[in-house]
Amino acid sequence: MKKPLMLMLLLSINLAVVFFFWQYSTTKADQKGPIPQDAIRLRILANSDSLADQTVKRQVRDAVNANITRWVQRLKTTDQAKQVIRSHMPEIRRTIDQTLRKAHADSAFKVKLGKADFPTKMYGNFVYPAGKYDALVVTLGDGRGANWWCVLFPPLCFLDFSNSEAVANPNAAAKTETAPQSAEKTADTGTQVNQQPKQETPEQPAAKADKVEVHSFIADFFSKVWHSIAG
Repeated sequence: MKKPLMLMLLLSINLAVVFFFWQYSTTKADQKGPIPQDAIRLRILANSDSLADQTVKRQVRDAVNANITRWVQRLKTTDQAKQVIRSHMPEIRRTIDQTLRKAHADSAFKVKLGKADFPTKMYGNFVYPAGKYDALVVTLGDGRGANWWCVLFPPLCFLDFSNSEAVANPNAAAKTETAPQSAEKTADTGTQVNQQPKQETPEQPAAKADKVEVHSFIADFFSKVWHSIAG
């Protein structure tokens, strides 16, 4: 009679532990959340796919994003962010012009703040359908090269200037494109998918390590309890 009761107790504890970690994972995922519908995006189109033009695109990206992030990081609403960005358009143009001149690149460019067409996008683990979204679009030269994009407001772009690549902090993600992406099926805004992004973000290896540690803890715990009963 003792062993069946202990087995039932073991099963109850097992279910409780599994439920706890499932609830923790769900809460953690909810904290990240999808991109807000009224977010303001930044999109930079390179002149071409040549190494030189792609390098210039990243230099412009770094300069523009650094300025705008500083201006909008304390704002509360999208309307406020639009107003601030619009008021700084002359400065944004000067920043781009100076960056292009410093890189000895083609000085032709266009900047527009407003509704822009976006194809279906992957952002972290979420799919966003093609459509018109508020964006600051910077077109360098002919704008035929691979483009880069992220979310300006709320500020979800974080730059690692040591390698000139966009990275995501624990509360946000940024997507670097090597070519325009599309999805086979149209998804609702913010639909989460199980597919992982091609480029692993810094926090993903840590998350995998956490899973291994939790699994090891649970296995060790129940192994010890079982041996104490059987022994």
